[in-house]
Amino acid sequence: MAFFLKNKAMMLQIYLLTFVATVQVHSRLLPGSCNFESNTCGYTSDADFTSWVLHRDGHFVAVEAVNDDVEGSSGSNIEPKKEVLGLLLSPFLEHDEWSCMRLVYQITESAHLEVLQRNEGRSFDKPLWSSQAPSDSWVIASVDLQNSSEPFRIVINGRAGPSAGSSVAVFEIHISPGYCLECDFEEPHLCGYNNQWNVNVNWYVGGGGVQLPYNNMPDDHTYHNKTGHFMYVDSSYTKTFREVAKLVSPMATMPLSGCLSFQYQRSEERGNLFSVFTRDRLGQYQELWRAGLENRVDFSSAPGEWIHVQLDLKAPYSVQVVFEVGFNSPRGGHVALDDISFSPEFCSTDTEPTFDPSIANCDFESGLCLYTQDRAIGPSWRRVSVKPNIFRNGDHTTGAGSFLLAHSRLGPRSGYVSSVISPMLPGNTKFCLRFYFSLRGFNQTEQALVVYLLQQGGKREKIWTQAEKSRGIWILADVTFQTSQPAK
Repeated sequence: MAFFLKNKAMMLQIYLLTFVATVQVHSRLLPGSCNFESNTCGYTSDADFTSWVLHRDGHFVAVEAVNDDVEGSSGSNIEPKKEVLGLLLSPFLEHDEWSCMRLVYQITESAHLEVLQRNEGRSFDKPLWSSQAPSDSWVIASVDLQNSSEPFRIVINGRAGPSAGSSVAVFEIHISPGYCLECDFEEPHLCGYNNQWNVNVNWYVGGGGVQLPYNNMPDDHTYHNKTGHFMYVDSSYTKTFREVAKLVSPMATMPLSGCLSFQYQRSEERGNLFSVFTRDRLGQYQELWRAGLENRVDFSSAPGEWIHVQLDLKAPYSVQVVFEVGFNSPRGGHVALDDISFSPEFCSTDTEPTFDPSIANCDFESGLCLYTQDRAIGPSWRRVSVKPNIFRNGDHTTGAGSFLLAHSRLGPRSGYVSSVISPMLPGNTKFCLRFYFSLRGFNQTEQALVVYLLQQGGKREKIWTQAEKSRGIWILADVTFQTSQPAK
């Protein structure tokens, strides 16, 4: 397995060195970045778990399945292999501004990789990103790191499964200022943006002094010359009436609200459509913008001017940004894209939302916030604080804080119901509800815990339910929903 990863690392290094020699790398690396060439840059393995191994010849760190071949009692002479868990801890980091971590990694067989954030004084690490999808080559993940006034550590959780050849490897950690959505396409990782492959039309990297014989591509917008890079798509190989090319950003790992901006050029001979969408984790699209008929230039005669677009983005849940171009014929023209940026301030004060979704947030440390209870239909939830021990956990926020408890001494068929209700949420808005729950003794109840949308007039719509027993541990739930009218 190590030999396989070593060869992959060598191939990636050759590719990166070749590419980097042709681009102008200008991003500033922040503390916590590491290429694992000769050391781990202050990253250390948690002594309570399996150690990450530094492969200096391949420039990566890895956790691999261990062949624990001991004589068994079953007559097979081999006991089943066990799962291997390794925690890699970064040095303490202080990021006053929003930053983006790009992780070059590889997962093989039944392995799992997770990135978490650890703050001193908190009982639980904050999950940021995870994957268990195996790959035949190195993969890039983008993880948003929200600005923090307190020092924190990055925790990389590598879990190698029991199957032979299972491993997790990290080739590079690259932390730079700014949002993961931002990109000028000057670096080889392209900021984690991916072309969604289509047989006939696709997004390509343009510029770098390369000119194709059938077109006259523009100067890039970043450096305003032929050596800078941008993304482009053209219609030369369009075969059907509607060919679509999609350029997809990395999935934002934090809620985002602010101004998304980019530069583009567009030519049109016999028809193309250029649109920008958001796509959530469920695959649902929402259109943000569409280029009008007036936004055209002619690449064939002279490169046109770059057009600046600003869009308000309001996403209280994880989304990707999708740049989509549709062509109707091989003479549908071209679209070029460059310098995508994001600001936490809205593009215009007139477009700021009148509703702040944070009013529905609550950790129950100092009361019920703006939540209320319907005592007419059953007993109340109680705000309690318990001292954690080996039999039960404390609250999720700090381990010693408060949480809501609904408890019944009666059987599960007694009709015992407790309800807690949020403040009013506006209609025609998509939300992501995130909460932690813990169940004990409800394994005989089909709907132990249920989330409803309560609309004006009393109509209820069930949007989430949990029936299984959770053994008293805290479990994260994410529920994406949208309502056409105000609801609680």
